[in-house]
Amino acid sequence: MADDSIAGKWKLDRSENFEEFLEEMGAPWIARKAAAKSSPTQEVIINGDNLEIKLSSIMSTNIMKFTIGTEFESEWGGKKNKAVASWEDGKLVMKETGENGETVTTRHVEGGELMMIITTPKGLVCKRIFKKCD
Repeated sequence: MADDSIAGKWKLDRSENFEEFLEEMGAPWIARKAAAKSSPTQEVIINGDNLEIKLSSIMSTNIMKFTIGTEFESEWGGKKNKAVASWEDGKLVMKETGENGETVTTRHVEGGELMMIITTPKGLVCKRIFKKCD
């Protein structure tokens, strides 16, 4: 079941294990340091089963458009992945499979904050917590 509370524009407030996540995914040292210092915004647009997630920072903008339950192509660090998204217990769950294995990203609102939790193929858990923009 969809949770419309994740819809809207969100600004990164804090992260846990983000540099470690980027390292495991193969990002170069300088890119990891720059990304860790950036404070991106994330905009989530929900139109029925169609979603758009736009992640914007000083370094880049990444836009994902997809339909719940339908495989689509995503990209991490210039590498293409196969992905599929679903609603599980009110959370948006995205499973992406690439050359490193399967990465699972969940998004849900908790305490008025958008929680973005990424679990890597090796089991590392990265949390990115966003606050709603006015």
